[in-house]
Amino acid sequence: MNRFVLALKTFWRTLTDADFAARVEPLFSRQPTGPDLRILAVLQRDGRLVDFLEEDIDAYTDAQIGAAVRDIHRGCRKTLHDYLTIEPILTGPEESQVHIPADFDPAAVRLIGNVNGVAPFNGVLKHHGWRVRSVHLPVLPVARDDSSVLSPAEVEIP
Repeated sequence: MNRFVLALKTFWRTLTDADFAARVEPLFSRQPTGPDLRILAVLQRDGRLVDFLEEDIDAYTDAQIGAAVRDIHRGCRKTLHDYLTIEPILTGPEESQVHIPADFDPAAVRLIGNVNGVAPFNGVLKHHGWRVRSVHLPVLPVARDDSSVLSPAEVEIP
């Protein structure tokens, strides 16, 4: 297609179709050049997860750590539900019998224990696994030097 005609069609559709415009808009946004760390950034923003993991917790009592973890868990769980739709890979309860077909996906099912021979296998479900069904992460600001900012520094001006 002629680029001029394509530009006119894109212009018109962007002007008249809000969904199309929403898909085109990121093409004109500055993208970070490094790895996509948005999930870590929102876990830090909403749950202070990085702060907790970077803290030396040896000096704190178990009760202090437990109290802190409750808030971190609440924030991180909310973030998980707000930005990702996740579902179990296998739906049975733990310790139930499962059948693994010959064409199973080794990225989705990890066989542990006494694994001999070739699939199909019968075993005991130890963990159902998690799969991401959809992701709807926010667009985060990019630093001037293109570095990935997990959380901006906060400075209070008196």
